[in-house]
Amino acid sequence: MTGTSVVARTSHLASPRGSTRLPRFKRTIMTALLAATALLMTWQTATAQTLNEVWVLPIDTEINAATTAFVRSRINRANEEQPLALVFLIDTPGGAVNAMQNIVGMILHDTRVPTMAVVQNAFSAGALIAMSAERLAMLPGSSIGAALPILATPTGIAPVDEKFSSALRGEFRSVAEARGRNAQVAEGMVDERIEIPGLSTSTELITLTAAQAVQYGIADVQASSLPDALQQFGYGGVKVTRLERSTTERFGGFLAQPLIAAALLVIGIGGLLIEIFSPGFGVPGAIGVIALALFAGAAFVATPAGVFDIALLVIGILLLAAEVLILPGFGVAGVLGIGAVLVAVVRIFQDNSVPVLGYSALFGGVLLAVLLWMLPNSRLASAFRLSTRLSTPSGPNVAFEAADRADLIGVVGTASSDLRPAGVARFGSERVDVVSEGEFIPAGTLVRVIRSEGNRVTVRAETSASTDATSNSAADGREEAI
Repeated sequence: MTGTSVVARTSHLASPRGSTRLPRFKRTIMTALLAATALLMTWQTATAQTLNEVWVLPIDTEINAATTAFVRSRINRANEEQPLALVFLIDTPGGAVNAMQNIVGMILHDTRVPTMAVVQNAFSAGALIAMSAERLAMLPGSSIGAALPILATPTGIAPVDEKFSSALRGEFRSVAEARGRNAQVAEGMVDERIEIPGLSTSTELITLTAAQAVQYGIADVQASSLPDALQQFGYGGVKVTRLERSTTERFGGFLAQPLIAAALLVIGIGGLLIEIFSPGFGVPGAIGVIALALFAGAAFVATPAGVFDIALLVIGILLLAAEVLILPGFGVAGVLGIGAVLVAVVRIFQDNSVPVLGYSALFGGVLLAVLLWMLPNSRLASAFRLSTRLSTPSGPNVAFEAADRADLIGVVGTASSDLRPAGVARFGSERVDVVSEGEFIPAGTLVRVIRSEGNRVTVRAETSASTDATSNSAADGREEAI
């Protein structure tokens, strides 16, 4: 019985069907192994080339949202390509607290390669960024410290409250402890009340020279140059790649500065408002759209704005554009558009949203005054002009009204612009701001003045029959402009 079993198994293995399946399976396995080996060798070769580099990331401008976006993109790239180390070359006067916190958080928690800071000058926010790196070198003539928190407003510099100052002191201490640095000295960079014998009194902030930074446990070494710092940190002779900002990032960073961003925002919204209240050839509206497009582009390129923030900004711009191009007058779409833009500004610029909105209010007030002076008869100006009838307890009513254009009633002219329902019409040689009864009237249409209330001149599209009658009986010498 045992012999029969052995023969049966042997005949099964020797069958034609079994002899073809096994070699095919082996060939498939061998092919997969060879392909995996080739891919692994290719990856190892590419990785070996990248790992022989040290990347230098310059931080040489004011710390703001644009800096955060720049650092984030380079850290993400370093995590993917894995250089030997990421070096932050720091020469900055400081900047926004929120941007500083974002950058420090990325260096401490999100960077998967060794980090170093080489300092020329690291004041305020730059000091904490430098201390967040694993190793810190000071160049000749360098300084670090002076991190007193302040509040920048359009009217000047204001101190922050104790609650905010205490939180910032704790953050400096926490980062110093995490990197094995002198936490008391780090805290003294924020609070002048901290006294360290031989270094500072209780009335001055701590700012360290290169030698002092090493002596008091803030920096690891002094270095004569960047190559010397790399040599001391064990990266001598390796290839150094400097990661500069692209032209687009630099231009976006320039536009994202609070003063420039506020100007773009005011010009954008102001241009659209001019188009709404005093429509003409569309130039103000076009300028407004371009300014808002630049504002949105700067927010996308140079700030850490998320998809929601950009979408909110675009929705606001589209609502304002719809108010100008489609909807009559100024209503819900315009209010929602302005509101969406303002909320997007706060979310995008974060700490800088206060100066951005402050400068916007300042520029907006100036622009409004200029518009009221240049367009005294526009609907925008009429919104600020007193035209209300007051009733006294005894005696006749007292009226304060704008000059009535009763002389235009019955006169026929030509719409110089589309009436949606507001626009401009020409009567003889005179251009007058007019409004239709709600209907859309395209430019070039003959219109008749049917009503004049204050400086609100209401017109209606004219038919050819009544036009002939009016032109033959006009007694004031006015003629239609054709």
